[in-house]
Amino acid sequence: MPSTSSSGTSTGSASLNAQGALSLAPMGITGVDPLDPTGLIKRNVLLADLEVKIPMWGPGPVPLDSPHILDLILIQGAAVIHTESKTVTAPPPPFPTEHVLTIDSLIMQSLSGPVQLYYVVTDSFGGRSELEPKRTLTIDQNNPELVDPAQHLEFVVPPSPAVDETYLLNNDPVAFHLLPYTGRSDGDKIHLYLSNAANPPVAGPDYIYELVLSGDPLIVYLPADKFRGLINGAAFIFYRIFDRAGNFSVRSAGLPFQLALIPLPGPRPLPEIYPPERYSDALINREDARAGIYVRINGYTDWAPGDQVRVYWKDRPAPLQDVLGFPTDVPIDWSVLRGPLTDPLAPETVPVRYEIIRGSLPPFPSFAIPVDVNLTIAGQDHANAPALLNQDLPLAQVWGLVSNTKNVVNHDDNPAGARARVLLYQDPQPGQIVRFYWNGIGPVASYTVQPGDVEGQLVFSTVIPWAVMEGFIHPALPVYYTTSNGVNDQQADNTFVTVNTGTLIQFPAPVLNHTLVGGAGYLSCCSKPEVFFGVHWHVTADPLFELNDVIRFFWEGYDNNNWSPPVIVESMFAENGAFNNSADLANGLNFVVAPYEDKVVPMKDFGTAKAWYQVRRGGALIGESLPRRIRVDLNYSSGGYCKAGDVVSCSNTGVATRVSSE
Repeated sequence: MPSTSSSGTSTGSASLNAQGALSLAPMGITGVDPLDPTGLIKRNVLLADLEVKIPMWGPGPVPLDSPHILDLILIQGAAVIHTESKTVTAPPPPFPTEHVLTIDSLIMQSLSGPVQLYYVVTDSFGGRSELEPKRTLTIDQNNPELVDPAQHLEFVVPPSPAVDETYLLNNDPVAFHLLPYTGRSDGDKIHLYLSNAANPPVAGPDYIYELVLSGDPLIVYLPADKFRGLINGAAFIFYRIFDRAGNFSVRSAGLPFQLALIPLPGPRPLPEIYPPERYSDALINREDARAGIYVRINGYTDWAPGDQVRVYWKDRPAPLQDVLGFPTDVPIDWSVLRGPLTDPLAPETVPVRYEIIRGSLPPFPSFAIPVDVNLTIAGQDHANAPALLNQDLPLAQVWGLVSNTKNVVNHDDNPAGARARVLLYQDPQPGQIVRFYWNGIGPVASYTVQPGDVEGQLVFSTVIPWAVMEGFIHPALPVYYTTSNGVNDQQADNTFVTVNTGTLIQFPAPVLNHTLVGGAGYLSCCSKPEVFFGVHWHVTADPLFELNDVIRFFWEGYDNNNWSPPVIVESMFAENGAFNNSADLANGLNFVVAPYEDKVVPMKDFGTAKAWYQVRRGGALIGESLPRRIRVDLNYSSGGYCKAGDVVSCSNTGVATRVSSE
């Protein structure tokens, strides 16, 4: 007889096992635990036809041979209850992995107790191969029953007078006596129901307790925290008995008791970042971390002494803290805010939540809020973060633009100023800014990282103005810089600079030879004499002047009303700026800031200007005057500004109007 492989292809002569029988494998029964020796069929499985899966045996029928007959047989005792048959022919089509046969649910529901199921395959010779051992199945449709429908549970330790916090603390889990019932078997489960109603509607169980063996004591246990779902006052506990097959008893009568628990924490409000200014820009950064970040819990109902709170920042727990009242503020330490040092820094939105802890009860969580955090920096981080001072950053150097000596600034650098230089920090990114501070003042200069800049590259700041450096006589004046990525700053350690810029003699401020207009004193179109041909200044005589002293006159203009940098106009006038004779010493010297369009007009829109002079004797700076500050308004009320050749009409308050122009 020809035979087939598992793919249905002919392989030649028949191949039987040594006993001349087919090789049969155990069957699978849907809904029945294959490891259960009793083969218990649960009640819900009986509601549908019983599905039996029989693996394909070997060898199967081959072409030109008669088919095999598969018989699924159900017996009880020695009686055959039912047989399902199937004819299996040779390929094609190929043999299935398994054959599925069913037994009608009505047949199964008509039975009770143990039955056996097996299958037989009759081959093309008429030989029978029978599955051994037979599979035992158990059909149980008998409900467990209460001896008395009025029976109920009884406390093993009766509460007196009520189930309160002390009772639950000393009796967790709470034990109950269960009265005997009919139909008891191994694996019975007691479904427990708690309610404030004497006759509650049908609902799912609050807890399920299993009696593993039918000989176990009739004691059931209920975790103490299950009582917390009830309202204080009158309460009841009920039960039903379920067997392993899913059969169940009626619900018992209710065991009445009084409940007097401390109410559980009520609704938890969302956490808040406190103080509010820490989050006013909708971002937590390192400056906020240095100032101190707190998560505020504003309160919840049914607070109880001994409550504690734990805040989670991106699921990183802050230290546990007692709740002594409301609001409760929980500090967020840097380690919690930053997280593991191995985690790379990046802008992120993190969840922030908290839990209320009460004794051994499960935590009572709040909902989370999203918090935007950016702790990134320009440059390497350091062990003392989030402190602003980062001693791992390279130190700066300061070089006077004229004196040209490392970390030295003196009068030779007036008015050129100085520059700072520094080796770039780790991983510089374009757009990051290095800002320099002079004796704690600043920024007085800066450098913006450019594309292509690399760590260790020497970069140079913008000019540190002389105005910043003047007036110091100091052997070790501190200069430092900060790095900024637009969100967070770091500060390098101080570089100490030898500075000698103190004025030896202070001279009076130069005198403006024009009238000023208005209460604020503006140099305007109505000033006399007219300013169109230059602004005239006078350096008054002073007994400290000596013959051949050289006066250098300075003028600076600003496009704002408070003499704040940057300077938009600057000039130095040295012509005829020396005391050449006794007449000069007696009368003083005059200077003119000109031309008008270049030196004065840029400040026309409510700008400001400053004038002062230096005194040099034998080439050395020996003194400097006080500055004279003026405000500038060269605009007409009708628009435009005044120019040489304009005929100007001025009101009593100094408002200028153009009458005509050339």
